[in-house]
Amino acid sequence: MTGLVPDTPSTTRGVARVGALLHSDVAGGVALVVALAVAMVWANLWPEAYSGVWLAPVHIHGKSFGGLVDVRSWINGALMAVFFLVVGLEIGRERRGGDLANVRTAVAPVAGALGGMVGAGLAYALVVRGGPGASGWGIPMATDIAFALGALALLGRHVPSGLRVFLLTLAVADDIGSVLVLAIFYSSDLSIIPLVVAVVVVLGLVVARRSAGTPTAVYLAGGVVLWACMAAGGVEPALAGVVVGLMVPGSRGAGDRDRAARLERQVAPWSAFVVLPLFAVANAGVTIHAGMLGAAGATGVFWGVTVARVAGKSIGIPLAALIVVRCGWARLPDGLRWRHVVGGAAVAGIGFTVPLLVAEHAFVGNTGLVIAAELGLLAGSLAAVALGATVLWLVSRNAERTPAPIVGSRTSLEPTDDEGRPLPW
Repeated sequence: MTGLVPDTPSTTRGVARVGALLHSDVAGGVALVVALAVAMVWANLWPEAYSGVWLAPVHIHGKSFGGLVDVRSWINGALMAVFFLVVGLEIGRERRGGDLANVRTAVAPVAGALGGMVGAGLAYALVVRGGPGASGWGIPMATDIAFALGALALLGRHVPSGLRVFLLTLAVADDIGSVLVLAIFYSSDLSIIPLVVAVVVVLGLVVARRSAGTPTAVYLAGGVVLWACMAAGGVEPALAGVVVGLMVPGSRGAGDRDRAARLERQVAPWSAFVVLPLFAVANAGVTIHAGMLGAAGATGVFWGVTVARVAGKSIGIPLAALIVVRCGWARLPDGLRWRHVVGGAAVAGIGFTVPLLVAEHAFVGNTGLVIAAELGLLAGSLAAVALGATVLWLVSRNAERTPAPIVGSRTSLEPTDDEGRPLPW
């Protein structure tokens, strides 16, 4: 037929390559890095234009909705729900038949998230030691899942698959914990009635999940209602995506009949190549100029946030995970070792969005301290990526040089458990 491209083997291979690219973590990581570079160049060469675009007011019927007042906040609070939907779908997949199928495997990253939050808060408090910036202890707690996973993707073969799952679960728990800290200690704008409705919506989704015939559209519609309730209630609405992703039913090895897997394949490219680059461009543009640390207490805030992002996370996460594993309450995913956890913990020091939100609430009316926190988040995140990448690269190189032991045999140099798996320590 005229105008149709024949279905040749080369065409089929080309389509397959495009499909593989759209589902490649490395390609998504490269897109994120390009977006970061665009943000920094734009913010420093044309700062007025950068602020004019992302801080442009966006109101519904002339009013703000749940703190969504400009383009940036709508990207972070609404568009990022698509990314969190993919996160929820991925966690659900791992819970059904992956590394998180064992409940004890899920305990370690959740404990690590708590340890990283506590470690970051304590490190900040020890550096600042009172003064105008003392109230900012909650700023360095949260991890940006998008940037952390992008960093892991760029490291490619240097990262075991279990570390991605570990960090994914940790970052979700970390974000939920940080939102609770924000709501309890830094926010006075919570609205109880929308939050009660949100709980009812979640319960409704749980009931719907018990019915095998519930269409996927019902979960997505419920997610929209849940998002609106969370936004109106003063809680980070993008996290509604995680809830919906976990609720969509799936099954092991069901192919196209697995609705969760099918939805993940459809949404993941949009998340990786549209949502996350927009998120990066809107949030990572820090305008660097003289006098950024001129306000009273600004230097302490800068160093407090920087040290907390690197040292607090790098120490708190492995320590907390080690405690629960040694106590027998948890185990690491197969193939993951403590040296990987240390590298991943450093990568978890990346954070911009929720930390900046906390900074704006912690230092209300003090723009100088907010700017100092912003600069500290940038410096700490860059240092965290460099440290994590170095650790994981060294671990990978040493592993390549060391012959693999025969697991469970007399020649194995690593202790094993009762099932023949190497112990994580």
